[in-house]
Amino acid sequence: MRIDNFFIKLPRHPLLRALMVIAGTVLLVGLAATGLLVGAAIIVTMALTVLVRGWLRSRGRRRADPGVIEGEFTVVPPAPRGTLPPAGDASTTRTGW
Repeated sequence: MRIDNFFIKLPRHPLLRALMVIAGTVLLVGLAATGLLVGAAIIVTMALTVLVRGWLRSRGRRRADPGVIEGEFTVVPPAPRGTLPPAGDASTTRTGW
C-alpha cells in the first residue's frame, strides 16, 4: 500500500483547487469554533450550577455556633490508675536497641 493513497487528491484545475483549499479551511475553522463554543457553554453551565446549588443550600441553613462541634461521640471511661509500669522500669525503655 503506497502512502499516496492516504492523501486527498485535489483537482487539477487551479480555480477548483483553490476552492477546495478554501472550503477545507472554512470547514476546519468552523469545527474549531463550534468546539470552542460548546466548551464555553459547558463551563458556563457548570459554573451556574455550582452557584445556584450553593445559593440554595445556604438559603435554608442557620448559622452554626463556631464553638459547637456536631457529631456522635462516645465517652471513654478513664483507665484505672496503677496499670502502667513505673517510669524507671528497664523493661519498657528502648536504650538497649
